Amino acid sequence: MKRSPPTTETERLERATPGVFSSVIARRLIFYVVLFSSLITLVSTAFQLYLDYENDIGLIEDKLQQVRTAHLKSLSETLWASDSRELRTHADGILQMRDMQYVEIRDRERVWVALGEPQSHNVIRREFPMTHPFRGRDIDIGTLTIVASLDGVYQRLLDKVWIILASNAVKTFLVAGFIFIIFHTLVTRHLAHIASFARRLDADTLDAPLQLERGGREKQAADELDLVVNAIRQMQLNLHRSFEALRESEHLVRLLMDSTAEAIYGVDTDGRCTFANPACLRMLGYADIYDLLGQNMHELVHHTRPDGSHYAERDCHIYRAFRLGHGTHRDDEVLWRRDGSSFPVEYWSHPIEKDGETLGAVVTFLDISQRKQAEQELEKYREHLEELVQERTTELARINRELEAFSYSVSHDLRAPLRSIDGFSFALLEDYGEQLDEQGRQYLQRVRKSSQRMAELIDDLLLLSRVTRSDFVRQRLSLSELAQQAVERLQLNDPQRELEVVIETGIEAEGDRRLLAILFDNLIGNAWKYTGRTARPRIRFGTRPGEGAPVYFVEDNGAGFDMRYADKLFSAFQRLHGDEFEGSGIGLATARRIVERHGGRIWAMGEPGRGATFLFTLETQRTVPGTAT
Repeated sequence: MKRSPPTTETERLERATPGVFSSVIARRLIFYVVLFSSLITLVSTAFQLYLDYENDIGLIEDKLQQVRTAHLKSLSETLWASDSRELRTHADGILQMRDMQYVEIRDRERVWVALGEPQSHNVIRREFPMTHPFRGRDIDIGTLTIVASLDGVYQRLLDKVWIILASNAVKTFLVAGFIFIIFHTLVTRHLAHIASFARRLDADTLDAPLQLERGGREKQAADELDLVVNAIRQMQLNLHRSFEALRESEHLVRLLMDSTAEAIYGVDTDGRCTFANPACLRMLGYADIYDLLGQNMHELVHHTRPDGSHYAERDCHIYRAFRLGHGTHRDDEVLWRRDGSSFPVEYWSHPIEKDGETLGAVVTFLDISQRKQAEQELEKYREHLEELVQERTTELARINRELEAFSYSVSHDLRAPLRSIDGFSFALLEDYGEQLDEQGRQYLQRVRKSSQRMAELIDDLLLLSRVTRSDFVRQRLSLSELAQQAVERLQLNDPQRELEVVIETGIEAEGDRRLLAILFDNLIGNAWKYTGRTARPRIRFGTRPGEGAPVYFVEDNGAGFDMRYADKLFSAFQRLHGDEFEGSGIGLATARRIVERHGGRIWAMGEPGRGATFLFTLETQRTVPGTAT
């Protein structure tokens, strides 16, 4: 039965292990050796034949020249003597020379001698004139014709060709056979062994050493086969290290896959499961990974929407990862367990690509049942909180209305007795002042002054209350103009006062005009008051860059303050200078509330006797509660 050929290139190569006489490389080497030797033999033979041909032609030419120099004179004398017998004898002697074919001696009348058979091709023909001296001159008496044949030259060359070819062929094949055996012994069999070793090489045999049967190599210099063996051993070492690193990496990946709390599985481009980690099996209710491998995951776990409606595979967001080539993320769908129950999930699906080709997708998902339950509870709490906020807001509005009514009532009820006290004290001074001594009149003046101060304090408290509760109307306005107007109001009340006021122009901001006017009245009024005892008073309003918003400042060179008490400046009824300067202690507290209603902050810097600087910001981009535009 005829053996069938190998079905694959690998099988063909595996069966091509060469023996002693079936070595492909050795046969090719012998072929090229024989071919090259034959070419060299042909070239050298042709050259040798050419030299021999030239040598034989030279010998013929030498013999013809010898006839001319040695025989021509005697033949001429013999012809003059008409001795035909002697002429024949001489001619026969010439004809006996090698390669001489035909000799002819003639005069003008007849042919005296004609020996041999003349030919018309492959010959060398020479004619020598025959002369004899007569009466002082040479006269022509005849002609000597000699024809030399080249057939003998060609025959000798042909014989030599066969001898050279036969001898060189024997030598070439002997050398080729020797080279064949040497090459097989030194190279081919070791290459076959290396090939067989490489075919058997796998992850389990990387530690097996490659050994060649080459005795006595320890004392010899390394050759190319030694280099190949060392290279293969180094390759084994590198492969061993690579396999170890791969095993370690695979073990680490498997460990991460097995240890992660997120469920992970992979699908191919047909949507069939290719791998899954234990968390995936646990969440889906499977015990064996083979229950998932090869299964269509959409039909198995993702076939229905949260409302129970059918989820078509063409709409599956998980499959879109490898169909569209980009990742997807969802947190509003469900997966189905093996027991038929479902649970809400959040999943991420990303395509798996290699060399620009999409191989499938890897899916990571989480059971978000607790999150969904918490969101539902939070929604309930939010709705309940909104109800509570609405109730508290209504209650607060009612309280604010009552507080405002109470404030006005208190203001009215307190002001009436104060007006009475002030009025009757003034009447006493006017009507009965002459009946009182100086100390009595001073007592009444102090009573009037205290009642007036208390009235101012009530007004400041009411203003502080209105700042917190009043409507907020935001608009674009000029702070430079508000500052200038505050200065003009102060100069109107105190026209005799001389001081330097510097207001930077072009400063604009967004805010409530009424509240910001009160702010400048308090800040510039505060500077106006505390520079009252300064030799050359100076007040300046300007702006400087801040972090995210400009910083506005009101600066003076007045009494200043100790920075240790800076945190008390903006509290109600806090006065760092006692009764040295007039005031209720409410102004800076009012300024702070105005700035806070504008979403900003206010602070101060100072030094006793060297003035103070009040700085504030207005967060114009921030939505202030209770604003109206």
